[in-house]
Amino acid sequence: MWLLLSACSGQPETASLPALTGHFEGPVTYQGTDLRVMLDIRETAPGQLQADMHFPGIPGISFPVANLRYREPQLHFEQQPGQPGNITVNAVREGDFLRGIFTWDTIQTQFVWVRRGQATARPYREQSVKLPGIAGGGDALLLVPQDTAQRYPAVVLLPDLLTAGAAATRADLLARHGFVVLVAPAVAADSLSLADSVAYHTAAAALAACRSESSIDTTRVGLWVRGSNAALAVEAVLRTQPKCRFAVLEGVPVTSRAEAQPYQQLARHLPVLGLYGAADTTLNVRESVRRLRPALSGRASTVRLYPNANRNLTVVGYTNAQGQWQWPQPAPGYVKELLTWLRQQTLL
Repeated sequence: MWLLLSACSGQPETASLPALTGHFEGPVTYQGTDLRVMLDIRETAPGQLQADMHFPGIPGISFPVANLRYREPQLHFEQQPGQPGNITVNAVREGDFLRGIFTWDTIQTQFVWVRRGQATARPYREQSVKLPGIAGGGDALLLVPQDTAQRYPAVVLLPDLLTAGAAATRADLLARHGFVVLVAPAVAADSLSLADSVAYHTAAAALAACRSESSIDTTRVGLWVRGSNAALAVEAVLRTQPKCRFAVLEGVPVTSRAEAQPYQQLARHLPVLGLYGAADTTLNVRESVRRLRPALSGRASTVRLYPNANRNLTVVGYTNAQGQWQWPQPAPGYVKELLTWLRQQTLL
């Protein structure tokens, strides 16, 4: 996410501070429980800033910040604007310190972070990719790791509107672990007709775009789709050439044997991973898991249900039985199990 620095017009000239860049660290504390925060702010071009936030104690929650604004000395940014569980930071720069308010969902606390050297480089590059034939322009975001590999396995993310904000965090996680990620535009509730399906055409266009990207090993590409659009989107997986390597179905509603059939057919051709948060209120999780598990039998396919996790596969913050605050975090085991499964499916 980019931002244009703005100066206060009409004011007398004073000695300006160096650009707001660097590696900042410090805790946020709520009800006596500390959480370590790391913030890397970079100037990518004169007047343009880019930033990432990390929580070393919570693997899997690292993200490129959104809505980044800096008007000396005030800084503002967010994680996933308009989405439940959003993180918002409002701070004032005081030399090498940032002092302000940290908000995570409904939790709000004050903080002081200190600059400790230069910002760590982002381990992937970003570029916009056109998806021809998609309504509204069809711009997708491509993340490519910046290590020494020649060609990488790739994941096409097709979010729904409910989880569009979480897609950036998903993409960041995968790109930091050696996957090219193409984040397609979020798709609303879709048509039941394949010919009119935005989900199908978006998935097909995104998979086709991977075939022309030189950094991608086209024999190791898969689709990750969220929600009720999955039934039509997976048709693109079955029709694409070269053949897709795997598919991930996140929070997919399956309430009858007929609704399970597209996924049963998919699992005959490639490994499929089903992901559900038990506290996801957007669908009947129990019934969907009961229907999908037998449909995905064989070929390394599996369904994983994470207790207490919401639709973003996150366990929200809570106070435990000992009265200690527990910060939000990815469902226990989710990040490790996801990465292990994806690596198994993309081995050379």
